[in-house]
Amino acid sequence: MQLFGQRNYTDASERFREVATGPDSQVADKARSYLQICERKIGSSDLQLRTADDHFNYGVERMNARDLANSRIHLERALIMEPEGDHILYTLALCSGLAGDGNGACENLKRAIALEPRNRIMARQDAEFLALAGQFPALRALLAGNDF
Repeated sequence: MQLFGQRNYTDASERFREVATGPDSQVADKARSYLQICERKIGSSDLQLRTADDHFNYGVERMNARDLANSRIHLERALIMEPEGDHILYTLALCSGLAGDGNGACENLKRAIALEPRNRIMARQDAEFLALAGQFPALRALLAGNDF
């Protein structure tokens, strides 16, 4: 991630490629997502986003760069293409919260949890979600298991 943050996409892609073959499927999935971003950055500056994964990966990249408005646009496009994408909803919840939209964070995380209950556990362990829970009481309640 440090190499990625430094925009050293060539070296970062090598590391992500290694991690993508690891035993933890969630970590491997994230590594593949970042690997795709690195490959796009290395290969071409002309973005051609065609699939839900393309929009999702670009949305994650924009969120990490704290370009939250563009991140949300691409995450929402990914969700239109893949409405049952719990990973998209989870990420959109985080992006919404970072942008100050507590209601959007709660609603998207609630939907992500309904599709995949493990998302609640992941959010409880995510430092960014924990920080947002301090700002938004409804999100704190959702993380605690008090769905309303």
